[in-house]
Amino acid sequence: MKKNFSSKLGTAALAALLTFSSLLTGCGSGGQAQMDASVSNKEETGSTAGEEKPVLTVWSYWTNGDLYSDQGDWEYWKAVEEACNVDLQFIDSTGGKDALSLLAGTDDLPDIIIEYDTTFPGGVQKLLLDGSIIPLNDLMENGSMPNFKAYLESDPEVDKLCKNNEGLYAWTPMIRKPDSPLVFNGNMIRQDWLDDLGLQMPETVQEMEDVLVAFKDQKGCDSAFSFIYGNYNIMVNSFGIREGMYVDGNNKVHFGAIEDAYLDFLTLFNRWLNMGILDPDAFTQDSDAFFAKISSGRAGLVWGYTGGTLGKIQTMQEENKEMNYQPAPNPVLNKGDKFIVDQSSYRINNIGGTISATCSNPEAAARVLDYTYGEEGNMLANYGKEGVTYEMVDGKPVFTDFVLHNPDGLSIEKALSIYAGCNNKPFLVEKDYMLGGYAYDVQKKSLEVWATPDATVKDMPPATMTDEELQEYNSIMTDIQTYLDEFKLKFILGTEPLENFPEFVDNIRNMNIERAIEIRQAEYDRYLAR
Repeated sequence: MKKNFSSKLGTAALAALLTFSSLLTGCGSGGQAQMDASVSNKEETGSTAGEEKPVLTVWSYWTNGDLYSDQGDWEYWKAVEEACNVDLQFIDSTGGKDALSLLAGTDDLPDIIIEYDTTFPGGVQKLLLDGSIIPLNDLMENGSMPNFKAYLESDPEVDKLCKNNEGLYAWTPMIRKPDSPLVFNGNMIRQDWLDDLGLQMPETVQEMEDVLVAFKDQKGCDSAFSFIYGNYNIMVNSFGIREGMYVDGNNKVHFGAIEDAYLDFLTLFNRWLNMGILDPDAFTQDSDAFFAKISSGRAGLVWGYTGGTLGKIQTMQEENKEMNYQPAPNPVLNKGDKFIVDQSSYRINNIGGTISATCSNPEAAARVLDYTYGEEGNMLANYGKEGVTYEMVDGKPVFTDFVLHNPDGLSIEKALSIYAGCNNKPFLVEKDYMLGGYAYDVQKKSLEVWATPDATVKDMPPATMTDEELQEYNSIMTDIQTYLDEFKLKFILGTEPLENFPEFVDNIRNMNIERAIEIRQAEYDRYLAR
């Protein structure tokens, strides 16, 4: 395996290429029967051990730079190289995504690109339209990607998400299996304070307000409801809409920010801010300030993620035994109402693997991308190396202390990522992998509390607009999104009177939002017809 691959790309290009790699990185699984070792190797990888190793250049998202100086030294990639009988030469990924964007459409793209769909305007579908990457259809049909093809044939829902309107497959994305959790964020509340004050877990928006007032008045909270990362608009969903483009139960596309329910949300947050129960710093604070408020008892209700937020809070509670944060249900407007906004992620993630149009050996590259969708690659991508990161117990993989209580103090995700595909590679995500990666029972509980499997209001599926639609849509929405981001905060802070909301809506309509909705409706109609 050659290291520190030196390409003809400039420094900026190398930087961009590196970020692109994360899109393709992922974990996978398959469902094929176990075979004789030699036959299984051929079936899983499409190669035999005696073949000369093809050399492939790779741009892959890089998360272990603090542990390895070169991606080629990563235990996970070593295992993939051996299984697929290839020599992977990783392009230095110390830069950024801009350089990769510049390389699209040139002859300097690496053979394999693993990156987020959001890295490029228009995503991987735009790369396919531009001819920067190749469709995977021929490779799937000629037997070069047997595992990926077999899985899509077994899962029509995912197959529909993976291909575009022309039936072309641009990439191999991270895929969550049908039984996997799909909601990973929500509200968390101090259960110990509810118990002290004799309060029930809030189920409605008004009950949430009453609890926040009690926390402020009786527990001395000056930041009763707090959050970070601009995620305050998650409360929009309690009013039955999403802020941006969404689809209702009749398959009609909407833009939530121009609807009456959006004014109800803005009015609520403006009132909470004036009441002193909404953290005024939450719109701009960083994670350190956020967690400091939690640890000091200045917040009692927070919005965050199962892993990064709830997991960290649990470690904080080991130092503060009285503090007890629990997941809170998605609040509705009236007692007994059903929460109708589906907060689930789609079953394909926005990271995956592509093969460039200039790839030196597409069949070998296909082998690499296909590997984690087979049985052997699935175990590697989800669980790592047996005897190191997991042991088989009663027929199921169970993570070891190397992962759960790493002797070097590494987080669960970081320790597992040394040997497994983890979060940033294309693969089939097993439910047991997801649950096993959470150290605390309350994290697993949150996945059930926040789940919205039967909700009728949905986010838009991954975009597959035509090139012309995409250009027109982006030209409209760039200005609208800038305007929305500015004025929603002004309404909440009170620097713009809520009485001006109709003018705000008229301005967005004058920016041609109806045409943008029309474009997304046409796109969604084609999606339904696949």
